[in-house]
Amino acid sequence: MAARQIVLNCRHFLNNCSEISVKVPWGQVKGIEIGPKDAPPVLMVHGWLDNCYSFVPLLTMLPKNRRYIALDLPGHGHSSHKPTGCYNLILNAVVDLEHIRRNLNLEKFTFIGHSMSGILGILYSSTYPEHIDRTVVLDSLFPFVKESSEVVTNLRKASDDLVIDAFRCKTYKDVNTLAAAKSLSTWYIGLDAALCQLIVERNTVPCEGGIRQLYDPKLRYSSLVYLTKEQYMEFLKAQQKPVLYLEGDRGVTSILPSLKGLYEIAKSAVSNNLITSEVIEGPHHFHMENPDATALSISRFMDS
Repeated sequence: MAARQIVLNCRHFLNNCSEISVKVPWGQVKGIEIGPKDAPPVLMVHGWLDNCYSFVPLLTMLPKNRRYIALDLPGHGHSSHKPTGCYNLILNAVVDLEHIRRNLNLEKFTFIGHSMSGILGILYSSTYPEHIDRTVVLDSLFPFVKESSEVVTNLRKASDDLVIDAFRCKTYKDVNTLAAAKSLSTWYIGLDAALCQLIVERNTVPCEGGIRQLYDPKLRYSSLVYLTKEQYMEFLKAQQKPVLYLEGDRGVTSILPSLKGLYEIAKSAVSNNLITSEVIEGPHHFHMENPDATALSISRFMDS
C-alpha cells in the first residue's frame, strides 16, 4: 500500500479514536484508545522520540475485537515531561509503566513495543509477569549495553552532558520540512516522509519562525547507567510468557550490524521456546510502512 494511502486511512481512523489522559505522579501520560472497553486490552508503546501516532497505521489493520491503548511515553508527544533533575533511564520506564497499568486498572494485558519500548516490554514482562498475557517486540530485542569497565567513564560523560544541558530543540519552517529531515535521519531511513509527518504532527507546536518539537530535550542525552549484557540476559531468562519478535529486513540490524549476534544470543536465552521470530519487509518503522503484514503476524500470535 502506498504511503499516502496509509496516511489517508490513518486520518480517517483517528476520527474514531478517543484521546486519553492517565494521571501519574509527575503529571499526565497522554495517548489514544479504540475498541470495546470490556475487550482484552493491548498496550502499545512507541520508540525513542516517536509518539503514539506511530502505531496508527498498524491500528487500522489489527482486529477490532480488542481494546487498544497507544501511549505517548513521558517527555514524548503530548505527555508531561519528567521534572528538571529527573533523568530518563530505561529501568525507570518499568516503574512508569506500572504506574500507568494501575491507573488504567489493567489486570492483564498484551504489550506491543517498538524499538526502545520493545526492550521495555522485555524488562516489564520479566518484572511483572502476572500482568502480561504476551509481548510483541518490534525491531529491537537487545538494548545498548556497556561493559562493567565502562561504567565510570560513561557516568562522567553523561553527568557532564546533563549538568551543562546544552541541547535545545531546533525550529523548523513547517511540518513538511521537519518530516522530510526526519525521513533522512538514521532511525527513519527508508520511511516515507508522509509517514514521518504522522509522528511529527503530534510532536510539534507553532513558535516564532515556524514550529518546534515538543519532546523533552533530556531524552537526547546518554543514560547515566546502562545494563551490562549479563544483566539483560537475566531478564531474558526470566521470561514466563510468550514473546513474538518481529524484525524489519531493512531494520535495526541493518543500521547496527553489530547487533545481529546479540539478537541470536537473546533468542536462545528465552527458555521453553517462548520466543518466536519473523522477518517483515520494511525499515526500522516497518509497522508504519508495512502495517498489513505486521498486523497479520501479530493477530496470529494474539490468537494462538
